[in-house]
Amino acid sequence: MMNSMKVLISLLVLVFVSEACRGDDSHRLSALGMTAFQQHDYNQAIVFFSQAVRANTNYLGAYYFRAMSYLRLSRYDRAIEDFSHALALNTNDADAYYFRGWCYLDQRQYGQSITDLNSALSLGTNITVLLLRAYVYSCATDYNSSIEDYNQAIYRWPASARAHVGRAQVFILQGAYGLGLLDCDEAIGLDPRLPTAYQERGNADQGEGNFENAIADYSDALQLDPDNSSLYYERAEAFAGGDDFSNAVKDLTVLVQLRPHDASAFTYRGWCRTEIGDYRGAIADCRKAILLDTNSIWGYNNLAWILAVCPDSKFRDGPTAVENAKKACNLSGWKDASCIDTLAAAYAENGDFKDAIKWETQAIKGLSANNLDEGHKALHLYEQGLPYRENPNSAAEKNTAH
Repeated sequence: MMNSMKVLISLLVLVFVSEACRGDDSHRLSALGMTAFQQHDYNQAIVFFSQAVRANTNYLGAYYFRAMSYLRLSRYDRAIEDFSHALALNTNDADAYYFRGWCYLDQRQYGQSITDLNSALSLGTNITVLLLRAYVYSCATDYNSSIEDYNQAIYRWPASARAHVGRAQVFILQGAYGLGLLDCDEAIGLDPRLPTAYQERGNADQGEGNFENAIADYSDALQLDPDNSSLYYERAEAFAGGDDFSNAVKDLTVLVQLRPHDASAFTYRGWCRTEIGDYRGAIADCRKAILLDTNSIWGYNNLAWILAVCPDSKFRDGPTAVENAKKACNLSGWKDASCIDTLAAAYAENGDFKDAIKWETQAIKGLSANNLDEGHKALHLYEQGLPYRENPNSAAEKNTAH
């Protein structure tokens, strides 16, 4: 998609520069703006284009390329405003509809994005626009429309590996992992150097519980796209799925070095660290996650869980566990059974078995089938006046949210 955009911009530059050679001051200023744009000096380009539109308020090209400059700087509100000016001057500009639709997507205004992409497609079918609309539909959870667009793209452009990967992503979102695998295999056959094909196949493998295959696919994707930090998180999930928590921690350690402000990465590493008995490190990670994101439900929940049930008594702290568990419950609207389960364990560690029984009884109503036996076990302990203690390496069976 990005290569198509580069070709498109190059063609528009040629047209724009020829127009700018007419000689009045707005054209001269716009030509200076184009020079800055081509040199990737987008802030300076905006200065020149702004001067051009002040000199000529109907200068279509200046509005268009100032919008492109704002887009390059991720200033989507201003880009949308300028694309709107350009479209008011030329309602048949498919490119302006496409790029404004892209801006709306980045702002999660999916309905407006789809409307613009519909307008672009009404002016001519284009695989770049069609694939973007398919992706927007998937973001809006309109999976049927997304699949229809990908089907159309594959029918019209059967050699498009990206169309197969896009459809695979939607299948995986729907839990149709087998169909996702088939599309990823097809995409890899068409373009064996496409990293997203391996990444999505890894996601499908992981969805089916084939963790070894997922790890291999994520590793292949990293070879092709070493700057894609999300692959470390996904491979860590696959390692954890196969109970290889040491390698999961290694990948997450790379991730937090690459994304030191990612609260979820610290939260997940904290959870994985409990699995290898590194409770001190786990507590530090959860506290770091909370520091980075004061609304981190799982940062509070996982910290409370360790402080309540850790098998090593020197890390347990009942009052602090209750405090953090309550924060997790408040942030989740008291609707997440895992958080309520943690609160019950925290009360039990604090010696308040009446509240522990109350909240564990509530939690059991919503716990998943995988966690239900442990929930009943915990309730039985609380009824006997005993706290719940997690055995080493048992967290994978209980409170697995992260």
